Amino acid sequence: MVSKTHSINLIISVCICCLISMLGISLWPVFLIELRDFWELTNTEIGWIGGSYFIGYVIATPIMVGLTDFTDSRFMFITGCISSFIGSIGFAIFANGFFSACFFYALIGAGLAGTYMPGLQVLNARLGDDFRIRAVPWYTSSFGLGTGFSFFIMGLLLTYSNYKVAAFLAALGALVAGLYVLAFIQPKSPSKERQKGLRRHPLDLRPAFKKPKAMSFIFSYSAHTYELMAFRAWSFALFVFLSTNSEDSLTYSQIATIFGLLTIFGMFASTTGAKFCLMFGRHRSIFWIGLVTVLLAIACAISLEAPLWFSVGLLCFYNIAIMFDSGGLTAGTVTAADTHDRGALLAVHSMIGFAGGAIGAPLIGFVLDFMGGETELRAWVFALLMMGFGSFLVSVIQYTSLRSDKLSF
Repeated sequence: MVSKTHSINLIISVCICCLISMLGISLWPVFLIELRDFWELTNTEIGWIGGSYFIGYVIATPIMVGLTDFTDSRFMFITGCISSFIGSIGFAIFANGFFSACFFYALIGAGLAGTYMPGLQVLNARLGDDFRIRAVPWYTSSFGLGTGFSFFIMGLLLTYSNYKVAAFLAALGALVAGLYVLAFIQPKSPSKERQKGLRRHPLDLRPAFKKPKAMSFIFSYSAHTYELMAFRAWSFALFVFLSTNSEDSLTYSQIATIFGLLTIFGMFASTTGAKFCLMFGRHRSIFWIGLVTVLLAIACAISLEAPLWFSVGLLCFYNIAIMFDSGGLTAGTVTAADTHDRGALLAVHSMIGFAGGAIGAPLIGFVLDFMGGETELRAWVFALLMMGFGSFLVSVIQYTSLRSDKLSF
C-alpha cells in the first residue's frame, strides 16, 4: 500500500517535471514577434510553425502513449525529454526560416507527446484508485501552469535576450526533467494481470473507438484544444497589437507576467471545473462551460476597441474560461477506460485532442492574412470569433451526449 505522503510527493514531483520539460512550448508564440520580420514570414506561415508543434505531438503520440500499456511509462517520459532537448538545441543552432523552424519545433512537440500523457500514466501506475482520479485535474493543470511559466520566462528573454538563449534554456529544462525522472522515480512495469489482458498490438487503438462515452470527451477535448492552442499561439501578438494601438501601453515583460498569472488562475479553473463535473454531472457541466466561453469570445471580439484595461481584462477572463473544462474532459476519458486499455484511450485522447491544436494556430493565421493582416482590427475580431468556435463545438457534442443519455439540463 502506497502511503498518502508518498502519493502526494509523487504527484508534486511528476507535475514539476512536466512543467519544466515544457519550457519550449511558448518559444514560438513569443518570439514570432521578433522572427516574423527577420525571416520574412506570412501570418499563415507563422501559424503553421505554431501548428507544427502539435503536428509533432500527434505523430509521436501513438507510439509514446500507446506503448504505456505495455512498458514502463517512465521510459517514455525520458524519451520525450530527449526529443524536446534535441528539438530545442536544433532550434537554437540550425533554425533559419520556415521549414527548419517547423522541423525543430515539431521535435519539441513530439517531446510533449512523451511527457504529458505518459506522465499521467506514471501516476496511474503508482497511485491507488482514489488518488488516481483526484490527481488527474491537478496533473492536467500542470500543463496550463507549465505553459504560463514558459510564457513568463520567454517573455523576459524576448525583452532582455534572444531566441537562441531561450531555446537553450528550454533544452536545459527538458534535460533536468528527464534526469530527475531517471534518478528518482522508481521503475514499474505493467502488472502481470494487466499484461494478460492485453491481446492487441501496442499500436492498436481501436478500444477507444468502441467506447462512445469516452469518444464524446475525446472529440470535445479536440475542440477545446483547438481553441486553447489558437489563443495561446496568437494571444501574445494580440496583446502587443492592442498595446500599440492604445494610448496606454504594455511592455513585453508585462504581457509575459500577465500570462504567467493567467495560468495560475487557469490551474484553479481546471480543477474547479472538474469539481463541477463531479457535483452536477460531467456532460451537463461541460456543456454550460462551453456555452459561457462562446459568449466570452464574442464579447472579446466586440470589445477590442474598448480601453486597453477593459479589452485585456476581458481577454483574461476568456482565457480562464477556456481552461474550465480541461481537467473534466481528461478525467472523463480516464474514468471511461478499463485498466488494460487506459493507454490506448489516452493515446487517442491526445492524438485527436491535439490534432485540434495543430489546426488552431494555422487557421487563425490564415484568417489574419485573409482579413488584412495582424495590424487590422477586423482581422483580430474574426480571429477571436474563430477561436470561440471551439467552445461552440464542445457545447454541441456535450448536448448530444446529454440527449443520448436522456438527461435533463
